[in-house]
Amino acid sequence: MEPNLIHSFTSSFISIDRFNIHYVHQGDGIPLILLHGGGTWLYSFRHNIGELSRHFSVYAIDLPGHGYSKPMAGQIHYNMDTVLSTLTVFMEKLGISATHLAGHSWGGGWAIHFAARFPSRVSKMILIDSSGLNRHEHLLWEIMKIPIIGEVLLKFINTQAIRKGLNDSFYDKTRVTPEMVSRILVPLKIREIRKAQLSYARNSDWRRTEKCLTHIRRPVLILWGRHDRYIHLKYGQRMADLMADARLVILENCGHSSHEECPDTVNRLMVEFLK
Repeated sequence: MEPNLIHSFTSSFISIDRFNIHYVHQGDGIPLILLHGGGTWLYSFRHNIGELSRHFSVYAIDLPGHGYSKPMAGQIHYNMDTVLSTLTVFMEKLGISATHLAGHSWGGGWAIHFAARFPSRVSKMILIDSSGLNRHEHLLWEIMKIPIIGEVLLKFINTQAIRKGLNDSFYDKTRVTPEMVSRILVPLKIREIRKAQLSYARNSDWRRTEKCLTHIRRPVLILWGRHDRYIHLKYGQRMADLMADARLVILENCGHSSHEECPDTVNRLMVEFLK
């Protein structure tokens, strides 16, 4: 199955360890790598890539077990170290010595993990409604952690389930369109992608990232939708308190997917922070 991507963006593939990684690159200048959240793919940055690429060399990646990135061999145990090793090799193969890093939801947690492990390779970091603290996740992800029940749940994922998840993610539910639902659902019909979601949900130890937060010295911008129903605003405030050089900006009339729901504001804040 090949990606039916988004208007005007040309995507590529690169072989990294056990994966054929799907990504988009647009723009010139200082690198900026975008990391999507769980259950979705780089499509979630469709409103951001174009504007950000006017200022930066933007890379949006389908992380292992998501979107149209494909495993090439064997049984794979997906966890945050899978993302870390993939991102490390991705940067090495493309000659990126250091980058700005932005992540949404699980992608923010993975960005924290990378920045803590390789601080010299991250210039500035942006966290959008981010994971990274040890807490109970949204009910759907908690149910997926239960053996057998999680497998059954994902086996029957459908349009209604995706729409429900997106409605929970957006403050303004009118922004959840049939096209958006379809774009998110298509990769999740792939058996390996569904298995990966279970593996990440069960094997991501956010205690590790929480312990890292006090050691991060790079400038960090935290963007949070005031009406986030996946990860409450109080966790964004907690992250800002724990990091040495972090600033929290609360986005009104936005839910969990701030970069999709309020893209103009998010793009402006990102550019101002990274410049």
